[in-house]
Amino acid sequence: MTRVTGRRRFPLSAAAILVVSVAGGWLLSRAGDDPSSNEGVVVLSPGSTSQDPTIGTNALNTGKAFPVVEVESLDGAAITLGEPTGKPFLVNFWYSTCEPCKREMPALVAARDRYDIDIVGVNPRDSAEVARDFADDYGITYSLLRDPNGASLVALGVGTFPMTYLVGGDGTILEQHAGEITAGKLDRMLTAITGSQ
Repeated sequence: MTRVTGRRRFPLSAAAILVVSVAGGWLLSRAGDDPSSNEGVVVLSPGSTSQDPTIGTNALNTGKAFPVVEVESLDGAAITLGEPTGKPFLVNFWYSTCEPCKREMPALVAARDRYDIDIVGVNPRDSAEVARDFADDYGITYSLLRDPNGASLVALGVGTFPMTYLVGGDGTILEQHAGEITAGKLDRMLTAITGSQ
């Protein structure tokens, strides 16, 4: 009678695992060579990325008309956002627990004080009370609106925060900026449209 030991089967199992591991590693290394494999990757800051299939990316809207949407003031009054008035304006999407949103607030406040342009902050997440407290804490001097139904986010395809749009007097989106906006970037954008230095 012949006795089969586990020793002879083990080398075959080890060889199969080795082949599968090498093949899997090769396939993964090749996936990085395909530019389409980077779809859905959002750059948050230089050198860091985050990939979340539930977030997606921001739609590119430069050159398109800013959508006319209904939002509300912090007092609950209905406000129409986006109707062309002949004067340029800046719209910043933010919420209170967004760290990049917090960091960019001083630059937005300074821009409002320096340039002859309306700046509007649109908050789709926080209650009016939280938004008011945030405005007090950060010394916000420009208009804050709420979009509790997310109509503006859907219309613009906003997927990440903060998001800033520079809109011309005719309602055309001249520039959009995803992520934290710096004072230097705001100065370049607003000097070009207002002529102020």
